[in-house]
Amino acid sequence: MKNLSYPFRLILLLSVVISTGLSAGTPDNELNIFRKLSGKLQSVKTIAYHYTREFTYPAEDYHSKSEGEMYIDFSKENDLAGFRYQYRDTTGFSIFNNAELFETSAEDRTIQVKSKVTPADFEGLSPLYNSIITLRNILPAVISDQSILKQVKDTLIGKKQYYLLNFQTQDRYPDYLGKSFTLTTEKIRFYNTIIVDRKSFLPVSYIQLKKGSRDVNRTDFSRIVLNPAEPKENSWYYSTYLKEYKEKKRESVKLIDAGQVAPDFNLVRNETGEKVSLQQFRGHPVLLEFWIRNCSYCIKAVPDLNTLNTRYGVSGLKVLAINTMDSQQAIHQFVDRHKVHYDTLNGDASVNENYGVSAFPQIILIDKQGIVLYSGDLNISILDAMIGKSL
Repeated sequence: MKNLSYPFRLILLLSVVISTGLSAGTPDNELNIFRKLSGKLQSVKTIAYHYTREFTYPAEDYHSKSEGEMYIDFSKENDLAGFRYQYRDTTGFSIFNNAELFETSAEDRTIQVKSKVTPADFEGLSPLYNSIITLRNILPAVISDQSILKQVKDTLIGKKQYYLLNFQTQDRYPDYLGKSFTLTTEKIRFYNTIIVDRKSFLPVSYIQLKKGSRDVNRTDFSRIVLNPAEPKENSWYYSTYLKEYKEKKRESVKLIDAGQVAPDFNLVRNETGEKVSLQQFRGHPVLLEFWIRNCSYCIKAVPDLNTLNTRYGVSGLKVLAINTMDSQQAIHQFVDRHKVHYDTLNGDASVNENYGVSAFPQIILIDKQGIVLYSGDLNISILDAMIGKSL
């Protein structure tokens, strides 16, 4: 399964055409293919594979690819989450041993340990994104939900036969563990394609697209081995690695609450290069947006923020979009491409920590006296009412 990029992209385009033509109801013979894949994954006790995760967002001129080696044990005694795993790549490794979750950084030789693990702790872990674990858990829900349109097609890749299992979801997508669906805050139709080896009946790729977008999220599973040799027993315990890695305490991040004093900052206005502080806007309500380039929701926020800036800017509202993660060139490209009509700031990333920002975009509305009125997602109806009262 080497060098599959081009044919897989061709299959991807074909699957989108197929998916958009799905109709209500799934023939039993096609539904049985979904059931067979689900049954196969449910029967797996242990599995190892080479995992590749690739994001391609043409509108943002963004492409990211990461890969590593995954081992998963689904044995019954792993009852906390239904599995334990080890994942290793060039940046370090991540291990969950059914009691503790720990990750290392090869760069600074540190190890972070999390005890009392909850399902929320698995969200955001790269090796679990649209993984075998995700598919194993989400397929029963996909099969049983009649509102999810499903279809199966045959295809050839390099003279080898595969199934294309297509299904659509509206305003929701599988979470990292596949235990449930994450709901979107806007109307989005997701096209999902699982490419299945007809001989082994194991998935080799999971591809996600969104209607009206050229963005592609893709995960590949290659060099799959069922019932592989188990890692050494002491490899499951973080104490084994303390001679090589220094333990780093995990810091909890909480978004600043309404009622708190907004921390001052000193950043740079991208448009002019001048220094900007929050203090200089005292006497005006200020709306901060924390954003990054690689974020479809940040793109979709631009028209709404432009509207707020136009509607209330003449009355004194200051809209400031803060990006401390991307280069100045990348920010300029974003501003030009998406026609941003409000000021963008960059500089010291500590402003993110001071406001408790760990996801993007995040909105902070501050009153004339520098007190936080609102913090959270971009909710135009809430912000409209609050801004009107604060002017």
